[in-house]
Amino acid sequence: MNLIEIRGLKKQYHAKTALNGIDIDIGERDSITVFGPNGAGKTTLLKIISGIMSPTEGNAFYNNKKYSESEMKKEVFYLGHKTSLYNALTVGENMDFICRLFSINHRGESVKNILKEHGLWERRRDPVNELSQGMKRRLALAKGFMTDPKVFILDEPFTGLDLRWRSSILSKIKDIRSQGKTVILSTHLVEEGFELATRVAFLHKGRFLFIKKKEEVKIEEIYGLFDSMGETGK
Repeated sequence: MNLIEIRGLKKQYHAKTALNGIDIDIGERDSITVFGPNGAGKTTLLKIISGIMSPTEGNAFYNNKKYSESEMKKEVFYLGHKTSLYNALTVGENMDFICRLFSINHRGESVKNILKEHGLWERRRDPVNELSQGMKRRLALAKGFMTDPKVFILDEPFTGLDLRWRSSILSKIKDIRSQGKTVILSTHLVEEGFELATRVAFLHKGRFLFIKKKEEVKIEEIYGLFDSMGETGK
């Protein structure tokens, strides 16, 4: 069953076409990694799929209903380049706020556990504006994991993370996949993105070059595409 359906998607910014003729079906338990060079339209695509940006043309459906008529806002977590944290609040206050917003019970113990998991428990009383960029990224991801949505949409989730925390977040995304969640992410990190995917897509100049099952794609093909476009994919 398709959870998300995108048809004839186009996005125009004044004279610039960011997306041009995108069709994609995303099923329950799907894990789709979208690769592509800078400027390919990945961020725009993920924003539209998440419902926070409207397309210029095309239709989007969630559970066979138009986005505006569906429950998707309650069931989708989106993390973009901005962390959407409250910088003046502490780490703990940010987590408490999201728990209240989503009516999460037993939040004290749950928050403690997830902050420990992401190496932030000792910083729980610190204002967010005192954290490093990597810590802010981990906190933003922790908020998403805390809300336990049906769909995770993650735009470059590994940005700013060192090797230790990149590995930790990779493991966490694997965990949520095993729980039956749907994951849509973009990344320049070919190894990590390929490992997480059930399907792989490559976006270039606002169009998909391909959307394939993981077993139909060799990782060398993805590296080759990045190399041909002057990027490394590492």
